[in-house]
Amino acid sequence: MATEAEPKASLPLDEWVGRYGPELRTHVARMLGGDDDAEDVLQQVWIAAYRNPPETGPGSNVRGWLYRVATNAALDRLSRDRRRRAALNGRESRVAPEELAAPDADLSKLSPQARARVREHCARLPRKQREAVWLRWVEGEDYATIARKLSCSEESARANVYNGMKRLRKELFDLWKKEFAG
Repeated sequence: MATEAEPKASLPLDEWVGRYGPELRTHVARMLGGDDDAEDVLQQVWIAAYRNPPETGPGSNVRGWLYRVATNAALDRLSRDRRRRAALNGRESRVAPEELAAPDADLSKLSPQARARVREHCARLPRKQREAVWLRWVEGEDYATIARKLSCSEESARANVYNGMKRLRKELFDLWKKEFAG
C-alpha cells in the first residue's frame, strides 16, 4: 500500500545561512576590503555547502568548515583581481579615462544609415553586454551603478562594457572608415 511522501526536512543549509551568514559576510568583506564582492563570494560558499555539505556528526565543526570555504573563495577572488590588474597595467596609457565617452560612441556625427546599422549591431549583442554598453555610453553611468542595475559585480559590469564595445568596434570598423576617414 502506497504511503504519502514524507515532507523533506529543512536543509541544514537554511540554518547555516541564518546562523553563520552575517559573520561570514563580515569576514569576507574585511578580506576583500569592502562589501562590493562579498555577496558574490558568499554565494559561492553556500553553493559549495549545498553541493557537498560538511560532516555534521559529533565532533564536526560546520562553522570552521564554512570559514575555510569562505576564506579560500575570498583569496581566489583577490588573486584573480590581482592578475587582472597586472594584465591591465600596461594598457592604462591606451584606455580613455572613465569620465570621458569613447570617441566612437557619439552617434550624432553619423549618417542616418550608419546610425541604423549601429543600432542593428547593438541589438545583436548578448543582453548583458547590450544593457551595459547602453548604460555606460548612452546614459553615462559609472561602473558601480551599472553593476547595481545589472545585479552583478563591478568587475562583471566592466567586462560586459568592454566585450560589447570590442565586438561593436570589430563589426563596425568598415563603417567607421567610411564615415570618418573620407
